[in-house]
Amino acid sequence: MVCVSLTVDHCVARRRWAQEHLIWRRDEWRDVLFTDESRFSIRLSSGENVTLGIILHLRTKVSDLADMDWAGVSINGRTDLYIIRNGELTAQRCRDDILRPIVGPYAASIWVESILMDDNARPHCARLVDNFLFNEGILRMDWPAYSSDINPIEHVWDILGRRIADRSSLPETIQQLESSLLQEWERIPKSFIDNLIIFHAS
Repeated sequence: MVCVSLTVDHCVARRRWAQEHLIWRRDEWRDVLFTDESRFSIRLSSGENVTLGIILHLRTKVSDLADMDWAGVSINGRTDLYIIRNGELTAQRCRDDILRPIVGPYAASIWVESILMDDNARPHCARLVDNFLFNEGILRMDWPAYSSDINPIEHVWDILGRRIADRSSLPETIQQLESSLLQEWERIPKSFIDNLIIFHAS
């Protein structure tokens, strides 16, 4: 098992975050959109089909194909699954391809006061991203570094990977993988996502 080594400062920040949100009620958590990116890959494996976390090790003829995706979940809803094609996610792509067409309309349709949870990746912290969120009236939740384990969407990624691995016909190309991800994303029960967030908040 590979784990992130946390410093004393990381542990203090995680504890402080937990204490600050300990008294939040369900209606406060309902305002939060938990987001993240995840990579799914198809790799040549000599063993059985195995799902390890969010990485798919599939027994196919295709090796080292990868698909990067972004999505958000909240109580009573989820965003579309966005497939990040043609290179890495930059700050400009984050604003133009995700925040403006997906997060902005989603937040406006659901919340009076919306809170975006994203991690501390460099594209998320760029000034143009901050300016967009400010202009749209979307608050950003302070998030402790190296704390993906307390983000409920990580468990949604895990179940998405398992649903792909359990399909009767496994994807053998990147196009098939993308199609399978989009289909299974919509099929994850809303109650499963709601319960994950409520469990994390309790």
